[in-house]
Amino acid sequence: MRIVSWNCAMGFSKKAHLIEALQPDVAVLPEVSMKHIAEAAVPFKAWVGSNPNKGLGVLGFTDRAYERHEPWENLPWHLPFTVDKLNIVGLWAHVHSRDLRYVRVTHEIVTRHSQFLQSGPSLLIGDFNSNTAWDGGHPGRNHSLLVDRLGALGLRSVYHTTNGKAHGAETEKTYFHTRKLHFAHHIDYAFLGGASATLQIGNNDEWLKHSDHMPLILDVDLRAQPSAGIHP
Repeated sequence: MRIVSWNCAMGFSKKAHLIEALQPDVAVLPEVSMKHIAEAAVPFKAWVGSNPNKGLGVLGFTDRAYERHEPWENLPWHLPFTVDKLNIVGLWAHVHSRDLRYVRVTHEIVTRHSQFLQSGPSLLIGDFNSNTAWDGGHPGRNHSLLVDRLGALGLRSVYHTTNGKAHGAETEKTYFHTRKLHFAHHIDYAFLGGASATLQIGNNDEWLKHSDHMPLILDVDLRAQPSAGIHP
């Protein structure tokens, strides 16, 4: 199963062909309009947000068994759903309030959906807007603590486990602020448990003209045993 996550930086109708060319089963799309998700001619689609021009969308492209679950209240923004027995929470973490913002939102989402994320093979994927570099700004609910919490639920970052990298020591970046190569961070993740997977990150030479985020291209094998380090 191929799952693509890409913060498309709006204007998805003009960029949909880029995602379609990757031949995903599922696409998780932060910063997409409700209209562009509703117009998609696909077997499964869902959208959540408070601004109809800029929310979180999910598209299912292939003939699989899709089931949407309801997000918890108005935590911005997440969509829980199941595809062929893989539980997925698509994520675009940003600001709910001064106290509940970015990684703190993700902590709350994990708390609300911890049972869902433990009830079978599971994936938390999307734009987390967080990295250990900013741990000091979120005492008690920072990125390092989030990694530990997800690990306790059996979810590991596919990028970090397969590349042997510590969080904060990433050599590949997923976000280029103002699309500048020198102002880059790794803030998009795929945390997986109960399955094996490989992950590609889109090349900035190809994708930076379309968005300040690079796509995550995750190929999940639910039939295989989890790779070492991805699931305890």
